[in-house]
Order: sequence, then structure tokens, then C-alpha cells
Amino acid sequence: MSNTVNNYLSFRVESEWYGISVNDIIEVLHFMMLTEIPTTTADVLGIVVLRDMMMPVVDLRLRFGLPDGRLRLDTPIIAVHTSHGALGIVVDEVDDVEQVTEIVYRNQVHAPYVLGVAKLDNRLLLLLDSELLRKQISVAEDVLLGEDQA
Repeated sequence: MSNTVNNYLSFRVESEWYGISVNDIIEVLHFMMLTEIPTTTADVLGIVVLRDMMMPVVDLRLRFGLPDGRLRLDTPIIAVHTSHGALGIVVDEVDDVEQVTEIVYRNQVHAPYVLGVAKLDNRLLLLLDSELLRKQISVAEDVLLGEDQA
């Protein structure tokens, strides 16, 4: 076990707690008006421009196949950087920054969008793979825009 400390923002979707590296976070926003994109999947709620970056906004409840949550003006959107572009992630609740020293079950969890599991004092934190999430949305955007030349 390494003594390296990594900071993750913890957030809740339904009853499960997730974490995303604070190094990837642009900002945590309240829900706002989005520009809807026709023919996208139901979990892509639309796009927004933040700091001159256009980013799709995805509802994790819908992406994970959970019941539709009620969106309100105080519903959080976590804006993150990925190598595939910026992404807005709609979640139920944002909690706190957690210091993680141990990631258990790295590469052993066979669930999409989960990089590993961090063990905290009072709960487990599923570490979100925002890169994969954004990559899948990028591929869907390319197909919708007719840029899939394969």
C-alpha cells in the first residue's frame, strides 16, 4: 500500500456514493438552461457553454438505468475535463472532498464507468471513469453529426 493521498469529490446518485478526482473538476454548478440536441440518447440532456467550452451534459441516473430524478434549480452539475473534451455530469447530491489513500478492487470491479473502489471510514466510494463516459458521448456525437467515416 502506498502513502499517496488523492483527493476525490464525493457525490451521490440514488443511494450509491461515487468519487471523481478533484484534478479533473472544472466547477460544480447548479442546474441551468441547456440547449437540447435532437436525436441524442435520453441521458444526454443537452449542451452548455462554460468558460468558452461547449460540453454535453449527461444525467447519470439515466445513464445508469435508474429511475428519472426530479431536476430542480439546485440539482448539481459537476463540470469535468477529460481528454475527449469537457463534460457536465448531473448528480443527486455533491458532498465533500475525500482524501483517499487506498483504492481497493482497482481493475477488479466489472462495472462500466467504475475505475475502482476507495475505502473510506464510513463507506465505499465508487470511482467514476469520466474518460470512458465522455468518450462514449463523443462517439455518439460523431455518428449523429455524420463524422463516422469508418
